[in-house]
Amino acid sequence: MKQNIYIFLLTLFIFNFSISQNHKQKQELIKSDAPIQIVPEMNSDFKLKDIDSTIISSESFTKVKDVLNLLEKDKIIEALNIINTINERDLDKNRLLLLKGTLEIKLDDSINSSNSFSKYSDLVSNDSIKSSIYYILGVIDIKNKYYISASSNFKKAYDFNNQNYYSAIALGSLNENNNDFEKAIFYYQKAVQINPNLNNVWNNLASIYQQLNKHSETEEILSKIIKEEPNSPLPYSNRSYANLKLGHTEQALKDINMSVKLFPENSYAFRNRALIYLELKKTDKACEDIETAFRLGYKEKYGDDLDSIKSQNCKK
Repeated sequence: MKQNIYIFLLTLFIFNFSISQNHKQKQELIKSDAPIQIVPEMNSDFKLKDIDSTIISSESFTKVKDVLNLLEKDKIIEALNIINTINERDLDKNRLLLLKGTLEIKLDDSINSSNSFSKYSDLVSNDSIKSSIYYILGVIDIKNKYYISASSNFKKAYDFNNQNYYSAIALGSLNENNNDFEKAIFYYQKAVQINPNLNNVWNNLASIYQQLNKHSETEEILSKIIKEEPNSPLPYSNRSYANLKLGHTEQALKDINMSVKLFPENSYAFRNRALIYLELKKTDKACEDIETAFRLGYKEKYGDDLDSIKSQNCKK
């Protein structure tokens, strides 16, 4: 399972200005080898019709029109410079703080974007919108490696809307990285309850269960993934190990042979098959697979644990 434990990757998903009121949670299958996604790219598709000109000054309304014209030309810096001249009382209205914070994120201005979204969170009463804003604050913290603050913001996002599975995934990932597997399992399970098609999250759950020696749970999850991804090699390799630990040696051998067939360059699969052959008392085949694993770069990728296995079983 070692090669399937995912780290944080700053991957993007689209986050519309309508925020969670019209938030569409993706239900298509996410492949098990896809990295966990926790960082949004802000979509600056802000329209003039979004502005109520009756509640801001005519001067501010003119500036907003200038801003939108600049954004059509992708002139983000110039647009933000104009936003920063808008009267603060008007800036708090019509979601202009969202626009400001979005452009600041695009310009990698973490401090000001965090301030903009924090201020906006105090102005809204809709729990779903608050959840989305705290999620954004969390991913800004992740980018700056403020993991304690990120965890706090993701928890607020989850508490305001426990159907926001993005925040559940983020909390699961943070807790997994901290080896707090109980909490990681809790939040990952919440995420897949909301969207069962998150096979990457299912895979992380299987990885945690395997580390906890809960091989029945591991096997059950990986069987689900294999049913939906029959041509993905790594779930077969990982399920083979679970089956080996459960005493289902023949099934373990079938799984690992399928994994090798689909991905013959995977040194870890040959390591797993060697363990299965040793269990089946087929020492010669096990030693052949150990040598193949070495040739494919196992030691460079995963360490020297196979050295002792070789010295104990392969006398040549």
